[in-house]
Amino acid sequence: MTQQESKEIKELKAEIEALKKDLSTLTETLSEIAQKSVKEKSEEVTEKILSQIPEDQLEQIENLKAQGEEIIETVKAQQAQHPMGTLAVAAGIGFLLGKLFGTKS
Repeated sequence: MTQQESKEIKELKAEIEALKKDLSTLTETLSEIAQKSVKEKSEEVTEKILSQIPEDQLEQIENLKAQGEEIIETVKAQQAQHPMGTLAVAAGIGFLLGKLFGTKS
């Protein structure tokens, strides 16, 4: 192999690496565009659906959501205060479910 051929091979390798970088950048850009488009469409659909729900029902949904969040916080607080009790209750529920849905031999 001559020096000229060796030099050309190195140049081709450098060009291939540059193309790989460009392709990677292009892929990232396309991904960002697609994600943005999906997010925008999702927001449009959500807005359309919410516009069709009566205001009083939206209020009820928000109230239920708030109540659910309060219940979750209460359960978390109880779990933090009584970790062994929580474990015992979970084990008991697991045992009962196992008995209910377990196979009979």
